[in-house]
Amino acid sequence: MPSSRAMLYTTALAAAVAVSQGARAQDAGTVAPAPASAQPPPQSADSGQGLADIVVTAQKRAENLQRIPIAITAASATDLANRNVNNTTELNAVVPGLNVRTAAGAAQTFIRGIGTTSNVVENPVALYIDGVYLPQQRDGLRELVDVEQVAVLKGPQGTLFGRNATGGVIQITTRAPSHSFSGEARAEIDSYATFRTRAYVTGGLTQKVAASLALGYAHQGDGYGDSITTGNDTNRLRHEFTARAKVLIEADSRTDITVIGDYLDRNQLANSFQPYEGTSLSVPGTGPLTSKYDSYQGADSYIAYHGGGASVTIDHDLDFAKIVSISAYRAGKTQFLFDNAAVPGQLFVVSTTNSPNRMYSQEFQLVSARNDRFNWVTGIYLYDYRNSALPIVRDFRGPLAPAPTSTAHSETTGTELTKSVAPFAQATYEFLPRTNLTVGARYTYEKREASVSQIATRNNGTTATVARNDELTIRKPTFRVAIDHRLTDDVLGYVSFNTGIKSGGFNIINPSPGYLPEKLTAYETGVKSELLGKRLRLNLAAFYYDYKNLQVIQFVGVAQTVVNGAAARLYGLDVDFEAEPVRGLRLSGGLELEHTGFTDYRGAVFSTPRPTGGAVIFSGDATGNRLVLAQEFSGTAAMDYHHSLPRGSLDYNLTANYNGDYYFEADNFLRQRPYTIVNTSLRWTLPDDRISFTLFARNLLDEHVITQSTTQSLGYPTAYSNTPRSVGGAVGIKF
Repeated sequence: MPSSRAMLYTTALAAAVAVSQGARAQDAGTVAPAPASAQPPPQSADSGQGLADIVVTAQKRAENLQRIPIAITAASATDLANRNVNNTTELNAVVPGLNVRTAAGAAQTFIRGIGTTSNVVENPVALYIDGVYLPQQRDGLRELVDVEQVAVLKGPQGTLFGRNATGGVIQITTRAPSHSFSGEARAEIDSYATFRTRAYVTGGLTQKVAASLALGYAHQGDGYGDSITTGNDTNRLRHEFTARAKVLIEADSRTDITVIGDYLDRNQLANSFQPYEGTSLSVPGTGPLTSKYDSYQGADSYIAYHGGGASVTIDHDLDFAKIVSISAYRAGKTQFLFDNAAVPGQLFVVSTTNSPNRMYSQEFQLVSARNDRFNWVTGIYLYDYRNSALPIVRDFRGPLAPAPTSTAHSETTGTELTKSVAPFAQATYEFLPRTNLTVGARYTYEKREASVSQIATRNNGTTATVARNDELTIRKPTFRVAIDHRLTDDVLGYVSFNTGIKSGGFNIINPSPGYLPEKLTAYETGVKSELLGKRLRLNLAAFYYDYKNLQVIQFVGVAQTVVNGAAARLYGLDVDFEAEPVRGLRLSGGLELEHTGFTDYRGAVFSTPRPTGGAVIFSGDATGNRLVLAQEFSGTAAMDYHHSLPRGSLDYNLTANYNGDYYFEADNFLRQRPYTIVNTSLRWTLPDDRISFTLFARNLLDEHVITQSTTQSLGYPTAYSNTPRSVGGAVGIKF
């Protein structure tokens, strides 16, 4: 590690410890807080009693975030609403170090530079909703309708959350049913005629049964851009409908059963490509464009996904421990059409009408009853996942298929089946006063089978067939060791060692060789503190990653493939803070400084733009280059102000999210420049707290963000699809 950066991180942590020691002197003689299992009721930020406690389930039990030796950022439903965060792609507004983009209708998340740019493999940042893992990335692109909390666990969580949690975990917890009848509804509209409405109702059905129902619908009237060729909109949400129903059954005094069903139906005009700035395509038909959202595409590109699932969670108290069973089933289907050449003649069109997926999972947990000195959790996770393309169709015309022997049409049919079994255990023991040792391990057995075939039809009518049938078996342990020490009742210091793996597998849209698992070894040290009578919460974490056997996405011709062959090193500093300097005013935010670099990546795909259009592609050495979508600096800052009025109250929010530049491929040519998203809102709530009116503005600086850009021989097709500057209003009702 370069000495200058090492000194920066060490100095920051030393400063935090120094502040903590000062707090310790102030707190001398105070009584130690109750165990995390006996949390006091949360306090509001306007209560005059300091910041509210944040309770998360990062270690399979409800605990105070400040007592967990993991870097975690958590946001409540109020935080998300105040910062105009409506869906999962906007979560970086509340979590520095989290980079979320969309590609082919999939939510691709990166934490601390760890993620994937492929939309047909599982992401190394695991997404859980109500304890259920969602492997399909398109299932993770959704509106946040009835969310109670979003917690982002940074760093590998391989022990308790398994493979594909290498970069971290996003835990979304939705609202639990209540026996008291209540509900709320909200409707909003913005300057692109985007209409969003959501409703939630809950109440008791019998003395021991409560239920809830959440519904959401969104429709965008005007697209962000236009297709110069077809005259139709680009980047427009045709519709998104979400529904979630929950039933809580209190079977007896020891047993709770929660049944959940959810459904998602989304259709959007997206992937409106244009040449990367400063380059041109190798095919004719493009001209000047006045907007980053415009395109010369000859077909209206769209993405559609519908699916959902059901889960049953049984929670039973055994006195000495709690046994939890989570059974889940999910299924979905993808349809899309992309005009990749983005010229009037539809020279290169990729489409599918039937790409289904389905998942079964079963998790058993045995969680010890809360003990002052020794706590443990153990369990087993069973997983069965099928992902298919039936088929992916590619059509080539004109200059892209000029000869009689050129491929004019290809159909790739692929299915990958994954089965996995993973026992796990973790224990925390207070071996010295105020000092805990945490040790955990998991063993993952996974078998993958893939069948992929491709039939290519040439202009002269002849065909060529390529087929692959492959198997891959993975047997990998992952570990966690952490030591934490309470310097005072309100200050925790910790060091940890963690390992994580991301599954190997096969590419179902290209009959290419398989790829092997990634492995990440992580070292982290941090300080969590609550100072000034709980008026200030300040958490810092420094980390160092050794990243092996990276799975890198690249294009062979025009087909996406996944390869291994790289090693990388990452290190950085996370800072999260929250403060209530005066009653009614809350300041919050954080930042991340990070250095990433390939330490060995020879044979990477490089390119140079052709002066006449297109790209010259060749092999090169990417050693020393930054990792894909890794930012050297990112940060968020938010101000929330609550003011009581003679007739109601006002709530004002101003949020700024700075994103440093990043690259889309290993050669570090395609680049997103730094940008800052600024959102603001003002809400007036009537005296009875039942009706509210909100004015909001999103992306005040009108920043344009690349969501997809790839190197292909025809050039660098690039798409922008983030929301431009928009303003709007909303009304909310509670009952």
